[in-house]
Amino acid sequence: MNSPASATPPRFDSNRAWQDASAAVAANRDVLAALAGVFVVLPTFALTVLVPMPEPQAGADLDAILKGTQAYFAEFWPWYLLAGLINIVGTMALLALFGQTSRPTVGEAIRTGLAAAPSGIGVQVLQGFLLFGVVLAPATILGLSGSPGLVALGALTGIGIAAWLWARTSLASPAIIVQGVRNPITALQRSFALTKGNAGRLLLFFFLLVLAFVIVTQLSAVVVGLIAQALAGADASTLISALVASVLQGTMSVYLAGAVTMSHRQLIGTGRPDVPGVFG
Repeated sequence: MNSPASATPPRFDSNRAWQDASAAVAANRDVLAALAGVFVVLPTFALTVLVPMPEPQAGADLDAILKGTQAYFAEFWPWYLLAGLINIVGTMALLALFGQTSRPTVGEAIRTGLAAAPSGIGVQVLQGFLLFGVVLAPATILGLSGSPGLVALGALTGIGIAAWLWARTSLASPAIIVQGVRNPITALQRSFALTKGNAGRLLLFFFLLVLAFVIVTQLSAVVVGLIAQALAGADASTLISALVASVLQGTMSVYLAGAVTMSHRQLIGTGRPDVPGVFG
């Protein structure tokens, strides 16, 4: 008889995860919009308007553009850090709304997000180091040969491994919220256990989801920008385009939180029969 440790892991069903996430979002659109508006849309819009990225000068070479970008982030990194912290709290609150069966109110979800934020930050920091190291190591090792082709091969190899590693660690945040894990390393280990045998399916699911939103965002920005510039002028066009992009980013955050949470619920084997329920 097979032991639990040797049991075949459940097969991830991306269609089911998307349907559950979409149903939950549709049933709770107003609550989610308010939460995403405060923790995602507002900080993103503020960054875009108050500390806009510098436009590269005409004819500037790559070195000049990189130096300008470095100078920009050296000056304004505290703003990005603050926005990132606010975003993490909001993401954890969204995960709490989607993932906790107790049907928390918005206030309770925000308090959960605040309590879980240090663990979420720890997970993101560890993920960042892991992914950066995995991308850098093959390129560095093969770069010792002095061959540009081998460096490129190493970089591509590192990116492929990093993508796989990201998929294996993608459920760490819902593990923090749903399963009450507070140690970031334990949360990453829990994600590794849950995603065993499903990394490819998860990676494809999240990649296609993000790609769809990126395409929609870029197309919307172009169309809205052209219309706004024609009707209201260049200055108003910039503000309107920034607002639209911020709203779309907030929308993507909501759907991603829902998709990640429903993926996690599916793989821990506690399907949610009450989806789409109404949050408190």
